[in-house]
Amino acid sequence: MSYAPYFDGCIGALDGTHVRALVSRQSKLDFINRKGYTSYNVLAICDMDMRFTYVGAGRAGVSHDMSVLTECLETPTYLHPPEG
Repeated sequence: MSYAPYFDGCIGALDGTHVRALVSRQSKLDFINRKGYTSYNVLAICDMDMRFTYVGAGRAGVSHDMSVLTECLETPTYLHPPEG
């Protein structure tokens, strides 16, 4: 079901998830998440039709979701809402 034009430019869902990762011994402590396994913390955003519009990947599993979002907000590829 399409929500156009009512929700054009809106975020349908925003969430973070942990993706398992194999890392070197030197980096292991940085990548161990709160559940005890090594991972990347990934932020994903979907539009109202549940299509991915943004994926921010590459933060170590120890990173808090808010720090991942803050870093993504500062990147030029992050989808900022239109002015007005």
